[in-house]
Formats: sequence, structure tokens, C-alpha cells
Amino acid sequence: MARTKSEEFDHIKEHILQCATTLFASKGFANSNIIEIGKACNASKSRMYHYFPSKESILETMLRAHVEDLLAVVSDIAEQDDDPALVFERYIRAHLEYYYQNSERHSVLIQDADHLSPKARKDLKAAETRLVTFLIAILQRLNKERYRERNIAVAHAMLIYGMLNWTYTWYKPSGHLSFETLAREATDLCLNGIS
Repeated sequence: MARTKSEEFDHIKEHILQCATTLFASKGFANSNIIEIGKACNASKSRMYHYFPSKESILETMLRAHVEDLLAVVSDIAEQDDDPALVFERYIRAHLEYYYQNSERHSVLIQDADHLSPKARKDLKAAETRLVTFLIAILQRLNKERYRERNIAVAHAMLIYGMLNWTYTWYKPSGHLSFETLAREATDLCLNGIS
């Protein structure tokens, strides 16, 4: 008879993921091992393997969830039928808030995604491409003529993501810039330049 799933299974699995995220963010994936993750979440090696077959599967689950959760946050924004400049600002703000609130997972994505299996990297890339596609659609609504050529739209979307992806490393909302103000400034920079 098959072993039944514990009522705590999902909670324990999420706890392991959170402990692994903190460890990977501070030490790096390559410098962490399954025993250290187990110690961090008070789980034996055998218990760790009950929830995840490998350290790599922990990384894959973590990063897939990170990007899919972000997709869920921004997909509704991208499809809003509103002033494109407002939609763009909301899209920017959603990323700034999400990356800040999930800074450890985002750090792991930036520094350790190359440790994923080829299939997991391909799946992650497909999810990230969906994010870029959302942004391209917003840019085309902002200026259809300028972003008529896909290569220009992709280049601008990637430049914007380059800015967004690294903001979590320096931004602190406890300072003088709220998320709202930072999003407004980033939007103004993208739409109007620095002059």
C-alpha cells in the first residue's frame, strides 16, 4: 500500500525551500550541501531526501516558483485596459516590490541559475520570455511606431529588465524613496530620459 501524504507535507516542503533559499543566497548553491540545508531546517538527511531527490531539485523548485509567482503578479497588470503609461508604471512597481520582498530567491536566480539542468534552464527561460513578452506589449502600446520592429522592442525590454533585476541590491524602502516614488522615477527615466 502506498504511503499517504502527511497533512504537513506542503508546509514542511516550503520550510525546506525557505531554509535552502537563505543558505544559497548567503553561501551560493555550489558551496552548500543537502546536510547543511537539513541542519538549517532541523531535518535529517533522510527526511530531506523524502521531500527532494537532490539539491538540484530544490534549486529547480525554488526558481520555478520564483518566476511563476512573478508571472502571476504581473500578468493581470500587463493586460489592463488603461493608459499605457500607468500600466507601465504599475508593471515597474510590481517588479520592484516583488524583487525586494523576495530578494533572497531573486539573488539565487541571478547567481545560481546556471546550475540548473538543461531542461530546467529551458523551462525557466520560457517563463522569463513570457515576462519580456508582457513588457514588449506594454511598450508597443506606449509607442506603436517606435516598437514596430521586434528587435528594438526586445532590446528596450531587456534594458529595462537589466535595471529592474539589480535594484534589489541597493534599494531600501525605509529611506526617502517609497516603492511608489521609485516606480514613478523609473517610469519617468524610461519614458522621458535623463534630460
